[in-house]
Amino acid sequence: MPQSLFRVIIFTDLDQTLLDEDYSCTSANPALQRIRELSIPLILTTSKTRREVELIQDELGIGRQPFITENGAAVYFPSGYLSIPLNGGEKSLPYTVIRLGKTYREIRDFVEHVRPLVPLEGFGDLSAEEVAARTGLSLRMAAFAKEREFTEPFLLNDEQDLPLLSDLATKQGLKVTTGGRFHHLIGIDQDKGRAVERAIQLLSSEGMTPLSIGVGDSANDYPMLRVVDIPVLVPRMGGPSEVPEIPRIIRARFPGSRGWNDSIQHILQDIANRDRSDN
Repeated sequence: MPQSLFRVIIFTDLDQTLLDEDYSCTSANPALQRIRELSIPLILTTSKTRREVELIQDELGIGRQPFITENGAAVYFPSGYLSIPLNGGEKSLPYTVIRLGKTYREIRDFVEHVRPLVPLEGFGDLSAEEVAARTGLSLRMAAFAKEREFTEPFLLNDEQDLPLLSDLATKQGLKVTTGGRFHHLIGIDQDKGRAVERAIQLLSSEGMTPLSIGVGDSANDYPMLRVVDIPVLVPRMGGPSEVPEIPRIIRARFPGSRGWNDSIQHILQDIANRDRSDN
């Protein structure tokens, strides 16, 4: 992979950020085309599973790029993407995987343990048909969404149980984070920010420190937005987002893929303008 491709990298959340509520991203096509033309790595950084991300990469036409799954549980680098060996990586062809999260078995054991105290329903309790009905995913994507490796999306019977569940999770080395549609049980030592930092560190080892852009819409994206050079917060559909205290944060003007497209286009144009003024 030529070092020039690592001058700028983009980390992006998917649901209600690059993808709209109906999982389309039509409004982002102009920015996606520009990213492809400039050969900028677009690193999907999501609560979704590996199988979901692989299919979305194909649909976006971005080829095989590194990606971050299940809220920062793991960073996947395609084999041969970097010229250096990935220390601490696990071979899982066709990838080298940097794992930061717990195993799915550990997460599910906790779910079963606390269910008498905190009634909840996770993806592991649902059929693919039920996941599709609750998320709006196609049946194929719902089946892929159930192929969890590290984390569990869930809904509570009573949202007032969330503080109790969080306390119980902490005692077991887990934590609860909230995304666009579901809460998630994840390892206490993982988040999108730590995974993004690890990815940047590895990409920087190729010889230059890239300018990093991060785009997200919800609380589980805030750790990512705190560690990138240019953080972008996309507003939620139907109302303003809570704005975290993050230096230099850019607030997209529109929700979903329209806001994603508008923000990325402006940022890339600003970078191009600065390059011209420096030459």
